[in-house]
Amino acid sequence: MRMMLATLTTVGLATAAVAQSGTLFGGKAAVSDVKTYWSEKRDGCQPMISFLLKNISAKDTGPMKFRLEVVDKDKGSVFARGSVVVLLSDVPPGHAKALTIGGDHVITPHDCLGDMHEAAFSTIHFAVRLTATASDDPAGIDVLKDEPMKDELIQPHD
Repeated sequence: MRMMLATLTTVGLATAAVAQSGTLFGGKAAVSDVKTYWSEKRDGCQPMISFLLKNISAKDTGPMKFRLEVVDKDKGSVFARGSVVVLLSDVPPGHAKALTIGGDHVITPHDCLGDMHEAAFSTIHFAVRLTATASDDPAGIDVLKDEPMKDELIQPHD
């Protein structure tokens, strides 16, 4: 009976840990539902990242900056960058805000869409880095570090 109770307790704790997924920022905010994708443009495809930022602080903690870097793994260099600054005072405590960051460069339509004989994204491989810094902690936190870019393509909304 004790063994069964210990097993149930362990499973319960593991389930709770999975349910609380997300990156926490020192009692101020949490990031969850991170998604990378490509947005189709007239001249190619732009790398994008979206996520939810939840204010878990009871007080105003100042601005937070999120910085996106899309790395071309074939060349070992940063291909595209983007950033957004959010005031946590604009997100009431306990509430979340959806954020999207686009990279400042696009890939060609052929590399983005492929063709009849070649799969899309087959010649270029990308990884994503997302870092966050708060006004009172300039060191920053890695939200994503060298996460493979997804090959999902989304049509822009007009």
